[in-house]
Amino acid sequence: MAEKETVGYIGLGNMGRPMARNLLAAGYPVVVHDLDPARVRTLVDEGAAPAGSPAEVASRASVLFSSLPTTRSVEDVVAGPDGILEGGRAGQVHIDTSTIPPPVCSRLGARLAERGIDMLDAPVTGGKAGAAAGTLGIMVGGRSSAFERCRPLLDVLGRAVQHFGEAVGSGMHAKLANQIMVGAHLAAFAEALAYGKRAGLDLHMLVEILKSGRAGSEVLNVNSPGILDGNLEEVGAMGPMTLIRKDLDCVVESMAAMGVDRSLSHDVRDMYGQLLDEDRGRRTVARDCMGLIYLYQNRFGVEVIADAK
Repeated sequence: MAEKETVGYIGLGNMGRPMARNLLAAGYPVVVHDLDPARVRTLVDEGAAPAGSPAEVASRASVLFSSLPTTRSVEDVVAGPDGILEGGRAGQVHIDTSTIPPPVCSRLGARLAERGIDMLDAPVTGGKAGAAAGTLGIMVGGRSSAFERCRPLLDVLGRAVQHFGEAVGSGMHAKLANQIMVGAHLAAFAEALAYGKRAGLDLHMLVEILKSGRAGSEVLNVNSPGILDGNLEEVGAMGPMTLIRKDLDCVVESMAAMGVDRSLSHDVRDMYGQLLDEDRGRRTVARDCMGLIYLYQNRFGVEVIADAK
């Protein structure tokens, strides 16, 4: 039996931590790094080895994962001081599961290729629950040989793994198509609930009938319990709305490169921008991605969450 690859994992947040944990459970040696020492200690207590920088991770592992919140953080991890380029070596593969603009993936992939390091862009869908259960959807771009080498690792993390092409960035285009639909579903569900409330409907009954037909969606299933129980913020089912706004910024940027200057995604992105502007200076923690419900409450003059119990 071939010896398992030593895996590096950089970024141990809501997604990276359970993904690294699943690789450990599958028997892979895992070296971990995060800016938060407490996150590193949690994984070390479960059997991972600690590293003080991305460069150190790269010096000790053959396949390097990263799960990071912003484009700048991905760029820093790859090409910044003490980054992968400093500690890496030819023959490695870097798999980034973040959501960033496809041109940035291409540029970083080219930088890594100069050092003989393959890059796979492998953004994921399925949220925190999917990361914990190992049932993510994973959209991959990059060389087929690197993809086939890393397929066993990706199969530990995801239930649906698709390779979208040889070009680094093609997986990211698939993720942005996914986020177009997620953003539209979030807005549609928020509008439907506000409309139903304004029309005097029982929201519990409305949600059940929506689930029964073509309006049903994962967005509805994940978010409706928190809304109907009046505790959306406590549930935090989809993570902070700063993340979906960031993803929709990537969509809008990518569309601009295609010559498209107006779309439904622009409108949903702008609605999140309005909410974030309202929150600026008033909140320390961003509202959940389902926060569009607050905007629609104002538009329809109703209290969906407070009156849902």
